[in-house]
Amino acid sequence: MARASVAKTKNVPLKKVCTCCLKSKNLNTEYWMSNSKYHEDKRFHVCKECLLADTNSNDLKSVRRTLLVLNRPFIASLWESTLAEANNKNSDPFGLYVKNCQISYKEYTYDDSDKVTFIRPIKKEILQDSGNEEDTRNEEDVIRMLRYDPFENEHPSDRRNLFNKLVEFLDESTLEDNFKLPAVIEIVKSFNQIDKLNIALSRITSDTEAVSANAGGVTSLVTAKEKMLKSVLALAKDNGISVNHNNNKSKGAGTLSGIIKQLHEKGIHAADINVYDIETCDGMRQVADISNKSLMDQLMLNENDYTEMIKEQREMILKYEKDCSRLEEDNRNLHIKIKHFEDMN
Repeated sequence: MARASVAKTKNVPLKKVCTCCLKSKNLNTEYWMSNSKYHEDKRFHVCKECLLADTNSNDLKSVRRTLLVLNRPFIASLWESTLAEANNKNSDPFGLYVKNCQISYKEYTYDDSDKVTFIRPIKKEILQDSGNEEDTRNEEDVIRMLRYDPFENEHPSDRRNLFNKLVEFLDESTLEDNFKLPAVIEIVKSFNQIDKLNIALSRITSDTEAVSANAGGVTSLVTAKEKMLKSVLALAKDNGISVNHNNNKSKGAGTLSGIIKQLHEKGIHAADINVYDIETCDGMRQVADISNKSLMDQLMLNENDYTEMIKEQREMILKYEKDCSRLEEDNRNLHIKIKHFEDMN
């Protein structure tokens, strides 16, 4: 079998012809190192460009397939830390992974993948039924108050957590401040990214054998986390969002009447007092019965008084019966209109 040609001249970089694209490229920079005895120059016979063209870093099957061709191991913890490092450096994750692999696992082959570390199955969240009624209500409340979706371009698995956090920040001062509102949204997004960094750190540090090998990845994750926390704290201080720096403190903001007022201003109708429930609850009825009995004992009414009361009660009953009939008819007509409206849509 003909060997890929390698050209060398004085003061000229070594060249090698790629067996895929048949182009002559720099041996030291355009080819990955090889641990195969069949590569005399210790470089793989296919260039980086051709290998990357057939590799999708978002697809683990594609990543594993290319690693099998390169005879390099797939290590879950190293791949996770490399993804975070690549995101921080804005570079290609696969190329960075191969470099990290050559440093930490130089002598390992693809057959050693499962022997190096335990690859834990990652549970996938079911997006369709993962949200409960409260999550749905929080999302609807945020969109109604802001009149747009602040997380339209976020990943579906992150939206529930983002809305649940943002709804806690949306008070009167935030909604009325055009500078504070974007800062709050940015803080919520940053906290969500910090949570992901914490998850990646937990997965790496849970494997004692991989911690020392992934020291660079751990350092990169910690550095990224510190920078994001520093940015969040600065935003909170500049916009008076945290408790220590709140510049919109007002008396009564945390009282029941203050909370109900804020809910009314946000258009949350569930905050309306339900008089029917109050008047018909057992406790309130018991208090009313005791109060009425005490009044009757003190009044000492005679027969004429009772007759007059019965007459007034009869007039009131007739009036209420008439009002009830009218309201029932109005209710019936409203149901007809609603049904007609639903049929049209």
